Amino acid sequence: MRSIPLAVTAGLALFAAAACSGGGDLPAADQMLPDAATAMREVENVRFDLAVDGDVPGLDVKAADGVITADGSAEGTGTLTAFGMDIEAEYVIIGEDAWVKGPTGGFQQIPVGDDMLPYDPTLLLDPDAGVATLLEAVDSAEPQDTEEVDGTDTYRYSVEFDPAAFAALIPAEGDWNAATVWFDQETSRVVKAEFSQGDATVTLLLTDYDRDVTVDAP
Repeated sequence: MRSIPLAVTAGLALFAAAACSGGGDLPAADQMLPDAATAMREVENVRFDLAVDGDVPGLDVKAADGVITADGSAEGTGTLTAFGMDIEAEYVIIGEDAWVKGPTGGFQQIPVGDDMLPYDPTLLLDPDAGVATLLEAVDSAEPQDTEEVDGTDTYRYSVEFDPAAFAALIPAEGDWNAATVWFDQETSRVVKAEFSQGDATVTLLLTDYDRDVTVDAP
């Protein structure tokens, strides 16, 4: 599996101080973030939707969606930048192998990391570099408000992640480690995360947790 060293998390006192600065009846950050990390480590599969608005150096993807599994498989569609062009493609990933189908022709087998698949979405559930690891590598967090996201009641937090942990998950150049994150009030799982820098925004939606999913090679 792809891995990074676990970043040193901030002390509980820092979380508690942040939690006292706002958020009303939201759980304290030192409760919410560890609960969310634990919940995300138990996820077997999830549907994701990644949208990039604006220019994000280092991330050659305009949009991507699909299903990912904790065992390193995924399938879906995306708009990627390759060879100076935006290309609509379908993809399947099983471990270290991937298949991509462009606007014409059938599926081509390629290695993960090829220019035709510049982002590996299976990282989102990777035990060493995924969302759970990111939630364990937090420099500060502050509760903001409650909010409904696509019919789900959530808690909204502003979170600053360790830059190294964030860079392993989403390879965007620059300071993209500050985010707004929405957590499911019932399960503590991540529902939405939004990262912004200048006029550019990266938005990640996670839905349909732990459905009956099978990913097969094309």
